[in-house]
Amino acid sequence: MTIELSREVENQLKETAQAQGVSVSQYVENLVAETTLRRTQIAEFRAAIAERMASLNAGDAADGEEVIARLMADPASL
Repeated sequence: MTIELSREVENQLKETAQAQGVSVSQYVENLVAETTLRRTQIAEFRAAIAERMASLNAGDAADGEEVIARLMADPASL
């Protein structure tokens, strides 16, 4: 695959990859993997919040601090 980048972006990628001790290809792969993971985590977090809000709207009681602590620890736990 070929991606056209400005010289400035290309130089930044090279510098950052070199500083991390990896190739530019590996650095870009890492960025894509991290972005995919973050998107998945955000989607899971949103789903957990929506599920918990539906539960609360249905009349379930909850301690706000407990809910926040559980969300911070593991969004899927709700």
